[in-house]
Amino acid sequence: MLEDRDRVATGVRERLRGVADALGSRGLVLLCGFPASGKSTAAAYVRELTGAVVLDKDRFVPRLEEAVIEALTGDRNDRDSDVYRALIAPGLYEGLIRTGLTVAAAAPVVLDAPFLSTIRAAHAAGRTLGEHMRTYPESAPSIPIVTVWLDTPAERIRARMVARGADRDASKLAEWEVYRSSVLESGTREKAYDACDLIVPS
Repeated sequence: MLEDRDRVATGVRERLRGVADALGSRGLVLLCGFPASGKSTAAAYVRELTGAVVLDKDRFVPRLEEAVIEALTGDRNDRDSDVYRALIAPGLYEGLIRTGLTVAAAAPVVLDAPFLSTIRAAHAAGRTLGEHMRTYPESAPSIPIVTVWLDTPAERIRARMVARGADRDASKLAEWEVYRSSVLESGTREKAYDACDLIVPS
């Protein structure tokens, strides 16, 4: 855990301590941001502070997710296609959110995922992301919910993708300018600024 603490910048640590204080003995934190924005490192730090259960989208049902993507698109790492967004992501995110809310009624929980489509849906409905979470039947009014956008510049995202060398980033890096314009500069960042409780530069 010391390694996770050391990897989180001082300013980010201060903001995340405030998030941890808001949780207490139960509740839900959504850590949102583009891929390679530092979500998993931040989630590990909040877990260290609170003992929270961390539910990471990439570890939620990875074999099922990858098998379905491959069957539909031929590429098990294709998470940016219209097919993935329309047919796979909605059910995957709903399962992650509903599981998180169920556990959050009894213990602190951190959901670690981009939540890009969820942010866009909340924005389209004229709701904050926290208000959007309240539309799920598992969301008891007494459950604290804090939504955090990790705001990371595009070139830092690219550098982190290169450094971690994950297969899921290969297509993004191979067509970086396309990915940058279609995802990172698509307007989702600005929607997140309106939708999330806290914006944390990372």
